[in-house]
Amino acid sequence: MGKPISIDTSRRELIRATSGLGGLAAAQGFGAVVGMSVAPAMAQSLQLSSLRSTSRSWIWGAEDFAIDAKYFDRSGLKVTMAATERGVNHDALVGGAADILLGAPQQNMRVQILGQPVVIIAGMVNKFASNIVVRKSILDKLGVDEKSSVEKRGAALKGLRLGHTGPGSAPDQLLRHFLKIGGADPNKDAKLVTIRGVPAMVAAMEKDQIDGFCLSSPTSDQAVKRAGAAYLFNMSINPPPGFDDFLYITASVTEATLKKKEAELIAYVKGTALALKAIHDDPKTFKAMSRVWFQAVDDELFEIAFRNNVGIYMKDPTPTQHHFNVNLKFMNDALVEAGQKPAPADYSYDKAFNLSIVKRALG
Repeated sequence: MGKPISIDTSRRELIRATSGLGGLAAAQGFGAVVGMSVAPAMAQSLQLSSLRSTSRSWIWGAEDFAIDAKYFDRSGLKVTMAATERGVNHDALVGGAADILLGAPQQNMRVQILGQPVVIIAGMVNKFASNIVVRKSILDKLGVDEKSSVEKRGAALKGLRLGHTGPGSAPDQLLRHFLKIGGADPNKDAKLVTIRGVPAMVAAMEKDQIDGFCLSSPTSDQAVKRAGAAYLFNMSINPPPGFDDFLYITASVTEATLKKKEAELIAYVKGTALALKAIHDDPKTFKAMSRVWFQAVDDELFEIAFRNNVGIYMKDPTPTQHHFNVNLKFMNDALVEAGQKPAPADYSYDKAFNLSIVKRALG
């Protein structure tokens, strides 16, 4: 995934990253490229802490871009980030370890229906961008590739040792989903292995400890290049039916934070919205910035990863009824498969999402 770098990326690194965009960028800094004023940023009187499962991945790109390109600063907000290197983190959010949790909405919805006081306030990624890669020699023997039917690809997972980030995590749920479509019992017909830490996932394939895994780019791309893997499901650029517009990364908060830090959260969503717009309007600049995040990734692999992921981001951070519907179905299927009750019949879009912040931020 590349060596994690400080969120307070140095000005020297930003100028180096944007030097290919012209002398003006190098002279005036990154802010000039994205259309920001080169005047000093607003004093940072507001602060928020954000938590995620891994340190660097394309799925966190909107927040990382808003931090490093100083979109949060424009509203006087400083955001600090931490990563847990585990798949499910709502215990940390509810326990007050951070103000905001980035992650899959169905994880938030699972704790909501259990009565936990958490809400989703904004979306960032609308592709289920955790990819499934499997050792190419296995797929070749089965005569299966990324162009095969979803059913055949799901069946190809049967009997394999498959890495994910933890029980109940989005990668775990996606593996189970496709195993079921392939006619397999996820609890009996495959070995689902929890692997903590992104570098360990590729290393486990290289050491023949697993046959494949589900995780986002660039880790999946690294496995293809280094560990003899091939894409079985590239969810970013070739999603199966039903995953074309699938809300995958959201920002969640507790109800207490929603009340106590309204101004901070409005500033956060404003910065996120600016970052999302800039990604779509000026992908060249986003590419230059993201190159800094993945310094340990070689140029060839970075180019592949960028092409695979530049299209995963929402145009604005407003979750829709459709986003709720597809996540509810996905969650309910997973709950039933695990022998648990699905969401109550009265569980609704308005209960899952609190859009007061995004409406004020964009209004």
